[in-house]
Amino acid sequence: MIHIHDLFGLLGVFLGVYCYARVQWHRDYAKELSYSVLNLISSAFLIFSLLHAWNLSSFVSNSTWFVLSIYGIYRCVKYMVRHPKETPE
Repeated sequence: MIHIHDLFGLLGVFLGVYCYARVQWHRDYAKELSYSVLNLISSAFLIFSLLHAWNLSSFVSNSTWFVLSIYGIYRCVKYMVRHPKETPE
C-alpha cells in the first residue's frame, strides 16, 4: 500500500526530472516562470515526503533547491514587471 508521503515524493521526483528534461530539450525553458514554479513544487513535495522518511542530506539538498527556486521566481517576476510584453493592437 502506497502512503501519501510516498505519492508526494514520487510526484516531486517526476516534476524535477521533467523540468530537467525540458531544460535539455529546450535551452530557453529555464528562463520561463513555469520552470522555477515547477521546481519549487517538486522540492516542496520531496520535503513533505522526507517528513515521513527522514534523510538529512536529501532534506538539505531539496531545501536548497526550494530556496533557489524562490530566487528564480523572484528574478523572473522582476524581469516581467520591468519588461512587460507588448500587447497586440
